[in-house]
Amino acid sequence: MIRKAALYIAIVTCSVFVAVAAAEIYLRLSAPAQVKLPFYNHLYPFVMFRPLENASYVSQETFAMSHFKQRAWHYTNGDGLRVPAAGYDLPPIKPVGQIRIAVLGGSAVQLASTFELTLPGSLRTLLRRTYPGRDIEVINAGIVSCISRQSIAHLIFTVVDYHPDIVILYDGANDLVLPMTYESRPNFPYNFQTLEEAWDAHREAYEAPLAGLFVSRSFLYRSLKQRLRGGAMPPNTAADAARGVYIGPNAMPAGKIAGDPRFVSGRVAAYLSNWKRFVELAAVYHYRPIGVLQPAGALDPAFATPFLIRNYHLDPSGASTWIRALTALYDEADVQLGRMRESGGGTFISLKDFLRPANSYFWDLFHGYDEVNMTLAERIYRDARPVIEECLSQNRK
Repeated sequence: MIRKAALYIAIVTCSVFVAVAAAEIYLRLSAPAQVKLPFYNHLYPFVMFRPLENASYVSQETFAMSHFKQRAWHYTNGDGLRVPAAGYDLPPIKPVGQIRIAVLGGSAVQLASTFELTLPGSLRTLLRRTYPGRDIEVINAGIVSCISRQSIAHLIFTVVDYHPDIVILYDGANDLVLPMTYESRPNFPYNFQTLEEAWDAHREAYEAPLAGLFVSRSFLYRSLKQRLRGGAMPPNTAADAARGVYIGPNAMPAGKIAGDPRFVSGRVAAYLSNWKRFVELAAVYHYRPIGVLQPAGALDPAFATPFLIRNYHLDPSGASTWIRALTALYDEADVQLGRMRESGGGTFISLKDFLRPANSYFWDLFHGYDEVNMTLAERIYRDARPVIEECLSQNRK
């Protein structure tokens, strides 16, 4: 009797084990491919990341930025600064009589099909055409995904070594969009959350009990947990953000942001505190500061609403609320920039309402087509011309 009971228990145990193993294997094989976290750059002290050094890349495919008509040519120097060609001579020691303008910012600065078509490249073309015979260099110091505080760190640890006469801080989108998409803590880029998640996973492997690690990695456990919760679990990791689901554990609902003027004011003040540091550092590193609040296609409902519905799977009401929240942040930035402009200390340009209708200029919510960078360069030159011509008059051979 005891032997039969033991045999029965053994058969049941083995059957359960085989069923669990089969379910685990099936769910693992049918699960979506693991998404690579969005590290485009080297990890680097203080800046957290910067572009690959001495890189050469020529794409085989075309991209939306060129209306899918042109491949991309991308080269960087030994400090990760984008340059026109491999081996391009950009020595840290500035030649006598040369005017150097560095442009800081995110992907809107760093990206285009070629260096010449980036915003810094377009500005260089415009200035060399406007002032023939003058030696003018424009440095592309953009870093994909960076926020203003990272740009300031990049300025201190890399860009000032190139002795720029003028530094343009061109940003706004990454700082202002993050609170409702991934990271509501001021001056914390989403990449910081990625690092936190990577560290937590690393630490878990050493601290968690073996049984806990097994359960946490079980696809069957995740599937059962999801069913018990009555549907899909809300995305809350950097991998979810990488899939295009722009929401994170530290994000705030767009509706809450749109209805909270106090949060909006504080968030913008935290963002623009970096611009104030940027101005203060000018006295230390002897450059003339120009801050530019970049335009955004996301502020044009006629363009942004269908884009958000199509690409981010929001319903019309959700898309409208998202646009309203971003507009509140941009409007507040415009107001606070006006106060900074009155107090002096730098040149501040707001392009918030520039480039309309957005459908004619933007290929996504924040990035313009290649040719649009010349339009932006012309507008920035118009407002910054007194500063540029003062530098030209003071820097003759």
